[in-house]
Amino acid sequence: MFTEMSRRDFFKKAGVLSAALALSGCGGDRAEERLVPFLRSPEEELAGVFTHYASLCRQCPAGCGILVATMGGRAHKLEGNPRHPLNQGKLCARGQAGLQALYNPDRLVGPQARAGAAGGFQSITWEEGLGRLTEALSAAASGSGSGAVRVYGGQLPDHTYGVAARLLAGLDGGVPGVGSSENGARPLVWNLHRALDGAGILDAVSREMYGSSATGLPFFDLASAEVAVSFSADLFGTWLSPVYFGRAYGEMRRGRGVTRGYLAQVEPRLSATGVSADEWLAVPGGREAHVALCLGRVILDEGLAAGSRPAGVDAVFQDVDARGLAADLGLSFERLVRLARIFGVSQAPLAIPGGGLGAAQNGADAVRTVMALNLLVGAHESTLGASSAKPADSILATETVSSFAEVRQAIEDMRSGSVDVLLVLDGDPVHDLPASSGFSEAAANVGLIVDFSPFPTDTGETLAHLCLPAPTYLETWGYHVPQPGPGLAIVGAQQPVVRQLHDTRSPVDVLLAAAKGVGGRVAEALPWENEVACLKDVVDGLRERTDASITSGDPEAFWMRWQQYGGWWATQPDADPPAPRALRPGLATSAAADVGEDPVEDGSRFLLRPYVSLTLGDGRHANQPWLHETPDPMTSVMWDTWVEIAPSSAERLGVSTGDMVKVTSSVGSVEAPVYVYRGIGPDVVAMPLGGGHRAYGRYAAGRGVSVGDLIEPVVGAEGELAWGTTRVTLEPTGGSKALATLEGSESTVVPEGL
Repeated sequence: MFTEMSRRDFFKKAGVLSAALALSGCGGDRAEERLVPFLRSPEEELAGVFTHYASLCRQCPAGCGILVATMGGRAHKLEGNPRHPLNQGKLCARGQAGLQALYNPDRLVGPQARAGAAGGFQSITWEEGLGRLTEALSAAASGSGSGAVRVYGGQLPDHTYGVAARLLAGLDGGVPGVGSSENGARPLVWNLHRALDGAGILDAVSREMYGSSATGLPFFDLASAEVAVSFSADLFGTWLSPVYFGRAYGEMRRGRGVTRGYLAQVEPRLSATGVSADEWLAVPGGREAHVALCLGRVILDEGLAAGSRPAGVDAVFQDVDARGLAADLGLSFERLVRLARIFGVSQAPLAIPGGGLGAAQNGADAVRTVMALNLLVGAHESTLGASSAKPADSILATETVSSFAEVRQAIEDMRSGSVDVLLVLDGDPVHDLPASSGFSEAAANVGLIVDFSPFPTDTGETLAHLCLPAPTYLETWGYHVPQPGPGLAIVGAQQPVVRQLHDTRSPVDVLLAAAKGVGGRVAEALPWENEVACLKDVVDGLRERTDASITSGDPEAFWMRWQQYGGWWATQPDADPPAPRALRPGLATSAAADVGEDPVEDGSRFLLRPYVSLTLGDGRHANQPWLHETPDPMTSVMWDTWVEIAPSSAERLGVSTGDMVKVTSSVGSVEAPVYVYRGIGPDVVAMPLGGGHRAYGRYAAGRGVSVGDLIEPVVGAEGELAWGTTRVTLEPTGGSKALATLEGSESTVVPEGL
């Protein structure tokens, strides 16, 4: 029998129990948590009512607008900002999981320095950390050291990139205020996600097509297209701006009341985009653009080319034997003729050159071929445009993805001892770069490595001398110019939605303080007092434009509305780019020109097809458990790295789903479980990026394997990494592993006719 207890006695006993628990191992080392974080709430806070702040998502490079629901000083939910022209209220799974970055239990809580050459980290003050950084930058600026400072970032906010570029310009003695490659080294922006996007090649081909005046990546107006052919662009997965493309696809499918849009996907591995398309054309890896050659040849033969096409574009398709090439690709020629007719007669056709075209060494020629197909059918008059990279002169240099050749040169500079300071403003180069690049070994010769990540990254834990942790994107300021944009000039607004949880500082504030300490040209190049002053300067330059969502003569009112709306955007479409020029032909039709000569008839070697994980990216989100437990859309696997292999190849090797295999390339090997996948050819195996961290917190460390350990550092077109040329062997280990999958999901859903 329970004895009766009064309400007063219950609360007395509960209080004693709470005190006992606080003194026990259950709570002794925990930070104090308060039910009500504010003694006096801010004016905009109302108890029990959510307050929404407009800001930017930084979970991928796209830069979607978000609304953050907060209550009592805590962020509770992220959703898309319906005002923002890029995503118009939509948000992907990665964007929704941003709260797990903010409230991650493994975040660094303050600055720290390594004790000795191989020692652990000790907590320091910000004054001590800034002092060491300023001293190292001063030595580089004065020439008392070897002089070189390098900046690395996997994904840099535009204002951070612009400030870092000005810092490098000042250190190199450049013109104050001009932060570009003309004044020395620019920040290095690179990781495997950016490499697989192929943005560098696409940007180079766009400039070739439109001239040097072109700025930004091409704008692919999928929403206005009637017929679209995507060449290895995982539009609804991870390519460039997946939320924008998903939203645009919905508009395309509705057909604007005329006809339902039609999408064909050309790729060697069935992706989420391929499943969503009307038809999937499976081709050997590295040969997607050969389908564009066939389509172009048929369009010319049947007189379907646009009369307004640029002179000379026909030469790209002139000597193509479409029937013979189709047979070589393993495709039905009649099927290609049908697609060419649909594409050629459309009033709004669009061909999209995805990142997979850059997998081979002839990546630039492949992208040229697909863009030439657009010119052949007149897409430049309906669905193909250019993005605005600089809506106003006040905008600092916007983030530019570096080539792999630039990254390799920086590594060589580090190896030779000519780099004094390496600032890792974002990302994790130890994990993000192919192991064969030699980054870790070269970085051992750098005098001072400073890691700014909010988390204990592989780079920070193994190489950094200083860790000066940044706040997460939900705790700090910024802006973003989307690339590619949605046909409108945009400067998205990022603002803190909660108070900083830990003793962190924005990298921009750190660089501005260090520049002031260095003095001279470096201080002149960065004249702002702090990050907010810098942003106000930038945003104020937008007031000159009247064709915009915000117009005000009052600088303070303009600044407040920029935060309130989540950014500034033009109300009129971007000006039409200059008339495009025909692109030179050059895509060879033999397989050897794409992926190199190598006999695979006996099935002993496979082309490795790495791909960006829809949830983990290239590993940036591996410390967010919501995304680990989100099933991969094509395999439904969670919490692991796996090897996708065709059923015929699995039968030949004697393996089935869950069996462990050793995957070996010329530069390394890993062990991973097999997933028998019907959406892949017998000469290819595919693996998702994202796993294999040595550190990065409890959810990431030791989970899965790093596909970067297998990738050979082959430099291809435009100095980019030819990431699809690596060949691997598979050897069963005799072991097996139970993959975490959704029940009954082992049979991949594939399009009819596969």
